[in-house]
Amino acid sequence: MKVKVKFFDDFRSLFGAKEKDVELSPESRVRGLLDMLCDTPDRRAGVFDEREDLNRHVIVMRNGAPLPPSVGLETRLRDGDQVAVFPFIGGG
Repeated sequence: MKVKVKFFDDFRSLFGAKEKDVELSPESRVRGLLDMLCDTPDRRAGVFDEREDLNRHVIVMRNGAPLPPSVGLETRLRDGDQVAVFPFIGGG
């Protein structure tokens, strides 16, 4: 299956692209996608913390919606999904 990943802000320079089309196996989950994309120590440190959870400043959405809290990174992906990776932006 094919998934489109869109990168925003600092993640564009970290991953060297605004977006990437990625081929995955049918049973893939968000964690597996991120594991595959984080193929350098800098990318891994930019996305994951020392416990292999998402860093607090990273937001990942699938098809415009936040990942379901009940499954988080174990959310299953489907052919044609769009995954967005961007930094948390605070405001006031």
